[in-house]
Amino acid sequence: MKVFSITTVEGFNEFYNAKYKSMVSLARRHVDSHSVAEEVVQEAFNMVWQNRETLQSPASYMRTVVTNRCHDILRKRKTRRNYMRYVTQSVAPERQYMLDALAKVAPRRRKALYLRFYGDRTINEIATAMDIPTGTAKSLLHRGILDLRVSVS
Repeated sequence: MKVFSITTVEGFNEFYNAKYKSMVSLARRHVDSHSVAEEVVQEAFNMVWQNRETLQSPASYMRTVVTNRCHDILRKRKTRRNYMRYVTQSVAPERQYMLDALAKVAPRRRKALYLRFYGDRTINEIATAMDIPTGTAKSLLHRGILDLRVSVS
């Protein structure tokens, strides 16, 4: 196994050329999309470059970053699938008024409301699913509830 000195641009370019294809292949096996895999690998190379001064084993770090980022993407996909299951689930007629009221709420706020009250998600899980900060998730929920109050009154 070759040891790379990535502290210089030339060394990093050599590392990049040596590892790019194998890292894309690794990521693609996880996420089943070549374009997403390439994006993951580019993010990982960026992290390697940012931490180049402190890394003992850039290849190991690279592999760990790629694997963890792929797991993050898969976790988000699962959350989105669960969200869609709750959204498309048939609703009892007595609850149709709630869906009508929700239809009047802005899309991002509505999504946060669905995740919270139909998906039984925490604030952190909503933030992760929507790829937003926790404070923004709280704000979307608060404003969405206010919108609901206005639409049902």
